[in-house]
Amino acid sequence: MVAGVKEIQQHFKMTDGFDLFCRHWKAVGARKKSVICIHGIGGHSGFFRVLGQDLAKDGLEVYALDLRGFGNSKEETLPRGDTSDFNRHLQDVDEIVDFVRKRHLENKVYMFGWSLGVLYTLWYSANHPDSLDGMILAAPYWVGFMPRIYSSKIPSMLRSAPKTTYDSYKNWSRDFKESEEGKILLQDPLFTTKRSWRWLGGVKRNLSDKVLQNASQTKKPTLIILGEKDDIDIRTGAKQILESLATKDKSIQTFLDADHFFYHAIFLKTTAKHNPAKRKQVTSVVKDWLSTH
Repeated sequence: MVAGVKEIQQHFKMTDGFDLFCRHWKAVGARKKSVICIHGIGGHSGFFRVLGQDLAKDGLEVYALDLRGFGNSKEETLPRGDTSDFNRHLQDVDEIVDFVRKRHLENKVYMFGWSLGVLYTLWYSANHPDSLDGMILAAPYWVGFMPRIYSSKIPSMLRSAPKTTYDSYKNWSRDFKESEEGKILLQDPLFTTKRSWRWLGGVKRNLSDKVLQNASQTKKPTLIILGEKDDIDIRTGAKQILESLATKDKSIQTFLDADHFFYHAIFLKTTAKHNPAKRKQVTSVVKDWLSTH
């Protein structure tokens, strides 16, 4: 825990009665800005603990939600990685933004999407063009978010067995399975490698197939951050998104020896693999951008 920064864990009641889990890192001081963080595939709000604490220490109100069906927002009768209604799943994002805006009436509101969370951020911006004051897109994950051979199965699986799951673990490389990060992910009870076909279909239909279209409707200031050692598809996709964004206030920052987890600035825990100075590079870039927007 960063000195002086309090992490508040709570559930927010959605309009359909569902309790959506959220972490809030309460600002130390005040810069009249709020940041809402959206996690990646299979993940949860705990991935933002390092970033959230650092931004809160700089005077920002930071919220990170567990998307419905993931983390502590698991639906009662369903396994993690499944949600009964993808449209309702998306509506939660809208309701959380509305909640944060009403709680901090004088604050500007920004969204920080990481990995697959970038798709949610671009979707939200395109469909609610006046709601955000800016966006930060970290390691966009959409090109090949699931192997093409499985993506082609979505239509038939949606018809025959929408609630069955696809396990992405089988597609992890041997190196990643044996890595410290891979082992940490598998040991985390809130993380899941399994996702239902109906959730995957919802992501493909509503988010991944419309990434560039949504970017072309985004006119708010946008920062993209990227690790040079991240997957080639992610690096290529980030540049495509940058080119497609309608806003003139757009930039991309690349960290030379960072991977998908940005020196563990976005991850479940910090490890000896990266030192605090490298993590600070990432949070400093984010804070500096927010200070000028």
